[in-house]
Amino acid sequence: MPQGNLSPGTELVAVDVAENFKDRVDEMLGTIAKDRAAHLANQAYLNGIHTLPKIPTFATAEIIELRRRAVLNLIGLLVSIPAQVSFVDGFRREGEPFPKEWSAWLRNNMAAKQTSIYRAALTYGAAYVAMEDLGKGKPKFALLSTKDTVAYYTDPVNDEYPVYALTVRSNPTKSAPGRIIYYDAERIVHFKTTKDGERTVLTDVEHKLGYCPVVRYVCSLDDEGTVRGVIEPAVPVQDRVNQTAFDLLVTQTFSSFKVRYAAGLVGEAVLDADGNFALDADGRQIYKPIPVSQARMLTTDDPNAKFGTLDETPLDGFIAALEASIKQFAVIGQLPPHALLGNMSNLSAETLVAAMAQTMRFAHVLKTTWGSSHQSLMRLTAIDMELGEEAATDFTSEVRWRDMSDNTLGAVVDGLGKAATMLGIPGRALWARMPNATTQEINEWVKLADEVQHEQQFGGTDPAAASRRQQPLTPEPSVPTPLEAFGGSQ
Repeated sequence: MPQGNLSPGTELVAVDVAENFKDRVDEMLGTIAKDRAAHLANQAYLNGIHTLPKIPTFATAEIIELRRRAVLNLIGLLVSIPAQVSFVDGFRREGEPFPKEWSAWLRNNMAAKQTSIYRAALTYGAAYVAMEDLGKGKPKFALLSTKDTVAYYTDPVNDEYPVYALTVRSNPTKSAPGRIIYYDAERIVHFKTTKDGERTVLTDVEHKLGYCPVVRYVCSLDDEGTVRGVIEPAVPVQDRVNQTAFDLLVTQTFSSFKVRYAAGLVGEAVLDADGNFALDADGRQIYKPIPVSQARMLTTDDPNAKFGTLDETPLDGFIAALEASIKQFAVIGQLPPHALLGNMSNLSAETLVAAMAQTMRFAHVLKTTWGSSHQSLMRLTAIDMELGEEAATDFTSEVRWRDMSDNTLGAVVDGLGKAATMLGIPGRALWARMPNATTQEINEWVKLADEVQHEQQFGGTDPAAASRRQQPLTPEPSVPTPLEAFGGSQ
């Protein structure tokens, strides 16, 4: 059955694609088309294209412009913040801190690509990574577009890999054909498609993985196999924030200042060409408008004239309502309120850590789910690289997540030192918990420590080793920092 499109009571049965190949591809393309509207709606809200606030039917052009400006896109933070605190630095298993399949991760530049995986999973509920160029020992990892991908499972809740999957790489145009790719446990088929719906097989390549080479990364998965991202539940609250921001802008633009008035004043009389008083069509005398500005004082000799002001509308209630809506958004999205409101004055380090606690707990749940998917990807990699049965069926391996907490380096080092001295944990076992330590740096530390231990045991100093230890430690160029991976700059 297609993941994400199950109804209660549906029997989960895998379809024999060998006998119903054409019909199965048609059905999978239909599923992609059916889910596209929901995916596009999530993508629109992520990009700030929201349902605009309600306005009167007689609204002026100025009010229509204020409605456009009232969109306060907080949805992006729901995706960005969890993705920014999730960064895989390494992969290890018992007795082997640097498995060979990790080289495929580095070769495919997954240090940078992984953020796109997490953002897609948070936006749409699921993301997909496919393995291609199989059978050569150097598999290629391809991030598939969730909007254009569907995966069918016998049991979408418990199955590690889909039975088959399909992705639309490009849609046909007048000048160029489209391309779709089909995956299952035996082969990968590339199709060329036309605008008329005709399909032609370009390549049909068998592989020896024994599994469909597509791995799913989910944000939230229920017991019926339905996935859900973080955007859909937050849409009503986001609309409420936009409406409140619009009300604030309208009040601020039209009613936030005092209105001065004058009654009973008559302007200078208008004269015609003959010097007589000009009259309108009803025979009434015409007077010039009274110019009013901040730099002009109005005076009159008429005792019946009146001057005064109309009080402005206080904005305090609108501002409080907007802050309340933003706080509700933070609660729904499990985000720290200070990240949305910017009120960070007089906050201690402990307070900031406590404010981020719920967000970090949510991120920990995501890391557990995504880490399991990474492990599935590494097991498929071990099969393709022919690293042996032990690596291909190893379920004790795990990825190493970079520590993105707000703790200072001194506090972390102090805590790790106490863990080593008071709990007896070997120092080398704690190196991976050093903030921002990459796999390459830890590997270098191991080599340096081994050299020092060898010199202390056997005496003397190896000149080559001593010279190498004087060189600065630099991470491997192919592994960007988290800031670079998130699109920032130093």
